Amino acid sequence: MARVYIEMNDSNPTRRFTNGLIALLTGVLTLIMPEMLTIIIAAYLISNGIVYFVFGSAQFIGAVSILTGIVVYSFPHLIPYAFAFFLLFFSFGAILSGGITLIGVVAFVFGIIIIGTPEFVNYMIAAFLLIYGVLSIMKWYQLKTE
Repeated sequence: MARVYIEMNDSNPTRRFTNGLIALLTGVLTLIMPEMLTIIIAAYLISNGIVYFVFGSAQFIGAVSILTGIVVYSFPHLIPYAFAFFLLFFSFGAILSGGITLIGVVAFVFGIIIIGTPEFVNYMIAAFLLIYGVLSIMKWYQLKTE
């Protein structure tokens, strides 16, 4: 019997801060300029993947993030489904890396909501990114003070 294990190293405070800052900025930009959703989301996904590669944590999720960013930029009408795929993949990665986590549950719930209501994709993406950004900054502060 084979075991599947994806490592998401959460002990790097710099990666947490960088991911949180990128997510917060992207969430705010998504709310301010919803007409630029394709470029904003593609840039977020690609930069998120690069952060995962640079800090050497969850490189498979980083690769999926970059691939999803390219798909979003190439096929803008697939934004709800591509981003929902990324969120569902992210949530399963979080679960496989060490059990059910808050961000894994939040990503899963938002992925399902985006699939169910694709007409509100910009609000759902912005809400997820703001929640993810705040949680990442909080985790960064917690890791920094330990």
